[in-house]
Amino acid sequence: MPVTSFTSVKDTTPAPVPKLAVALPACKDGLETTVILLKKYKSLDHFAYERKDVWHIGLGSRSSLRADPKGETAWISGQGKERNCLIPGSLTDFVKNFVTEQSQQHEGRLFGQVGFNYGAHVRGQPYTPGRWPILSIMVPELEITLRPEGITVQGYDEELLTEVCDFLSGTFASSIQARDPQPVNTQCNEEEYKVLVSEALKEIKAGKYNKIILSRPVDFEKLVDMPSTLLHGRRANNPARSYTLNHGGFQATGFSPELVMAFQKGGVVTEPLAGTCSRVGTKDAIQMLRQKLISDPKEIVEHVTSVKEAVSELNQFCAPDTICVKDLMTIKDRGSVQHLGSSVHGQLTSKADPWTAFNVLFPSITATGIPKDIALAAIDRLETRPRELYSGAVLLIDPKEDFFEATLCLRIVLQDSTNSWIQAGAGIIAQSNPERELTETHEKMASIAPYIVCEGK
Repeated sequence: MPVTSFTSVKDTTPAPVPKLAVALPACKDGLETTVILLKKYKSLDHFAYERKDVWHIGLGSRSSLRADPKGETAWISGQGKERNCLIPGSLTDFVKNFVTEQSQQHEGRLFGQVGFNYGAHVRGQPYTPGRWPILSIMVPELEITLRPEGITVQGYDEELLTEVCDFLSGTFASSIQARDPQPVNTQCNEEEYKVLVSEALKEIKAGKYNKIILSRPVDFEKLVDMPSTLLHGRRANNPARSYTLNHGGFQATGFSPELVMAFQKGGVVTEPLAGTCSRVGTKDAIQMLRQKLISDPKEIVEHVTSVKEAVSELNQFCAPDTICVKDLMTIKDRGSVQHLGSSVHGQLTSKADPWTAFNVLFPSITATGIPKDIALAAIDRLETRPRELYSGAVLLIDPKEDFFEATLCLRIVLQDSTNSWIQAGAGIIAQSNPERELTETHEKMASIAPYIVCEGK
């Protein structure tokens, strides 16, 4: 398809017919209903996002934007039309215009994903492009919301809406049938990773940076059944947010331990988690590990340094007298591991908006390092390949409610037309030990690796 130049992504299509909405009784289990629905409609583009006991599901693409890995061109579709266009100027402004214009034409929430490389792109830093879109946004054809008190189904396609409502009504008395997981072996690339950590320690000693998060991918050959993996993985984890997506053939499922940021009506919060130990074993063993974590100098230094940096970042777009730290060094249980966690809050200044905040906070300190710009360059140089969506973010946006949330993509399985893989990293500071950091990657992968369900028999 030829690439043309557009200064705006505004669609000249007339405003849609009023959105249809149907209310249904509550389901027995939001997770199971989400999985059943996504299995039924797996051929459609979709996002599912769990937030505070509520599942937000976007089914089918009414309009989409996908920016290429270099952030130079965008593929835009909507109402049966599609085009490629050059991105003039700022990628962020281009996406903001798309979101604004779509929110004027469509009611409800938008979903999206932001690749790790977006962080370098918006800072004007060089990076190695991957295969995945650097950013994508989807306006769903149908939006299904599963709350404890009931289900709402909203959309413009009356035929699809009726079909989905009938299908959901038929699932209320049914139980889900899912294949057993086929655990992924994470014992690979171990020596290479320890060499990588040793190299980072040399650079830290040389004063190049204070902290860096280095990761290692684990590839496997079979195709992943994403809905079934969501089912098994979510039952075994207690994440801050859960998500699964299939947008343009790029697929991921994950159990996010922390938010990059949440914004609503002027207030913004980020949740740095840094400092980690295992949460596997007997109750007494886990408690012993917990006590060790909260008294371990290396883990405390790693966490406090991250919190201090988060405060510094909020100072770039929040009124200084509104910034505060809450729940300092609280233990957060996240599946197979436990973390030290804090939350940093503030109120945006009048000159800032959610994208201003996101472009500062993304990628998370806890997935990059300190200083962030130098850590981004070092990650691109030291790691063997682009991270794609790993340590990126999944977005849930509701412009009319002045709501924007981005959850960090860790504890994740990823899949595209060429590969399936999981990935995990560890925070490296001067006190780090390569063997311990390797162990930490295994501990984190234990939140996803045992729960992978593959396609086929």
